[in-house]
Amino acid sequence: MKKIVCFGDSNTYGYDPSTGGRFDEKTRWPKLLQDLLGSDYEVIEEGQNGRTIANEDPWEGGTKCGMDYVLPMLETKRPDLLIIMLGTNDLKIKFNLPAADIAGSMQTMLMKIRGYCRYYLSSPDQKILLISPPALSDPFSESYFATFFDENSVVEKSKELAKWYELVAGQFGCEFLNATAQVSAGNVDHLHLDPAGHKKMADIVCGKVKEIL
Repeated sequence: MKKIVCFGDSNTYGYDPSTGGRFDEKTRWPKLLQDLLGSDYEVIEEGQNGRTIANEDPWEGGTKCGMDYVLPMLETKRPDLLIIMLGTNDLKIKFNLPAADIAGSMQTMLMKIRGYCRYYLSSPDQKILLISPPALSDPFSESYFATFFDENSVVEKSKELAKWYELVAGQFGCEFLNATAQVSAGNVDHLHLDPAGHKKMADIVCGKVKEIL
């Protein structure tokens, strides 16, 4: 059985923008991915609301930094494929980061992962799929999350992540999937995927996984 870990933020966790809760297992894209791939694969959800790549967020209790969790998670899960889809929360205005700097944080994360896998886990050939996250949607000013972002620029900035992530993926020998160009946030809050978006994510990730494993 091939083990796949999906490491991401609220769009991997399955945050439901209509209720503030969580989509069920028939809706979340990692669970749909499991159904598409079948019993020869085990898909593990590692999504967390508010997770960043490398930024500590005091308002979130200091528990949302992906850099702090990814290495011990790799040690315990030992996946055949690690899927990373992060960066949306790093767009928050409190961090004031351009897309290139967010990709720089991803660069640091991948550097740490590669070194840890090679020298600590004895898995230098760890397979990694880096996904550029779904684009935010307009009109973002209508989102109840608008106050946390620069509503005038965040949609375009979210679309810029893909070109930088592709460069970073190539630098570290990772596979790359441009979900930014294929999937966008739904119209409830213009930040999170709706059920149709989750289905689309599962479909495009499935195709990529079958190329890799």
